[in-house]
Amino acid sequence: MSAGAYGGGPPWAAGEPGPHLAVPFEAAEGLLAEILFDFQGVSRKEFRQAVLETMGRSPSSKLFHLDVKEADTAREHVREILRGIRCSRDPRAVLRSLGEALREHAPYDGALPWLQLVVLALTADTGLSAGLLLRVIALLRTLGPALAPRRLRLHVPQDAPGRNLIDEGTTLPEVLARLLDQFGGPDAGYALSFLDGLARDQELLLQHPRLAELGALVGSVPVARPALRPEAPGRLIVQIRLEPETAEHIEASRYHLRASCYRQPLAGGPIERLHDLAATDSLALEDLVAAGSARLAGWQTLLSELGRSKRSPVRIEFLLPRELLGHSADLWSPTPDRHRIGIGLLHPVVVRYLDRYINPWLQTEAWYERSEHLFADTLDCEPADRIGWPPLHPERVADLPGWLGGRPTVACLGLDTPYDELDPRVRAAVLDAVEVDGVPAMLWRRAPGAPTDVVDALRRDRPRSLAHLPEAVHRHRKLTRAAPTQDGVTLFWDDPNCMDPDQDAGFPGMV
Repeated sequence: MSAGAYGGGPPWAAGEPGPHLAVPFEAAEGLLAEILFDFQGVSRKEFRQAVLETMGRSPSSKLFHLDVKEADTAREHVREILRGIRCSRDPRAVLRSLGEALREHAPYDGALPWLQLVVLALTADTGLSAGLLLRVIALLRTLGPALAPRRLRLHVPQDAPGRNLIDEGTTLPEVLARLLDQFGGPDAGYALSFLDGLARDQELLLQHPRLAELGALVGSVPVARPALRPEAPGRLIVQIRLEPETAEHIEASRYHLRASCYRQPLAGGPIERLHDLAATDSLALEDLVAAGSARLAGWQTLLSELGRSKRSPVRIEFLLPRELLGHSADLWSPTPDRHRIGIGLLHPVVVRYLDRYINPWLQTEAWYERSEHLFADTLDCEPADRIGWPPLHPERVADLPGWLGGRPTVACLGLDTPYDELDPRVRAAVLDAVEVDGVPAMLWRRAPGAPTDVVDALRRDRPRSLAHLPEAVHRHRKLTRAAPTQDGVTLFWDDPNCMDPDQDAGFPGMV
């Protein structure tokens, strides 16, 4: 007789639950059954038998599969498996064996992280009572649709061990399991701080009202939470992305609209994604400003983030394909039609080259080197001297590579003709300078004439580097907004630090 479900154990093994898991395991059987029913393969008898046979080969549940009564339906069979675990000599060990077997046979099933979390609650000392943790898990499973990983990460304490391992693919049960399963002894403080944050998130509460129950459930647990580390001041970066939906030569072009927002340290450096603001949306070329403004005004998540940012600086970045680089993105307006204010008057707005953003082949060493001159303090010259004014005559386009080659510290090109009005040969040469010579910034007016007034204003402000150019252009837009000859200024600003290589990861169907 095996030491499995029905034999070889102490008196309570014949039908009574074991002493270690008596109350928690009985309370968990219903939850475990629901989770097991969610496994895609559980309806197939061969899947269930394969899992049992794998358990039977484990030293902690030797021959367990021989003692589980077969049943005609999947539901009955699952309940027999759970009954066998409850009545086994060591329910903890057999339950862990079930989790290991399912990880082997269904490693990518969405139900697996929930099962592993319940196993953790019942078999490990997490610092929380198993009963409370089971109630939390049952409540969290009712939340739908799934919470976005980057939203979850917002509520993970900054100093939590393993926080850097929580990425775009990490699910809610995986985050909670990582915070509970700590080396060095049980410490539920990080997990409780995370759950407190979810329960207080007003935007999530609107989508998932039952989070209020979570707050009541964990709010009174007398476990010390880690002290909140004040966030370093940062810049809110909003990236609005327009991707071609139709071929470039088609007159009635349409574009996919997507957006995300990020936090960047004020001193510069890598960005951290906060939210995705919009699922893929389709806009017609002739309606970009009007339709885009309506979408911009409707992004409630962005409004919430702006409210949280308070007086922190904000920059809006439009990621545009080559045919849209001359688009007047700063005219998009988040305000009502009766009182439209271009977003370029409210915050610094720049355009970026989408092709370089998404194509690593175009992210060259030349780009990084010239970008260093964009942000480096200037000791031997004024920052404005790093803005170069190349020859833009069609007959001299062949001179541009040599002109740039002799000026390695030029980080920004000044154009005396609007980008869209450049001779096609000149425009091709300018784009070639961006792609091959790594030019990270360009400045032009949307009417004939060089943007010298912006450069003159930059000289008067005497900044230490060109890093302040977005703010200088923003101030110029505000000061000249009432001028009758004001046609607008566009700043092309391709900052290598403000790159999200996983920007496509959060959008289903993207490859």
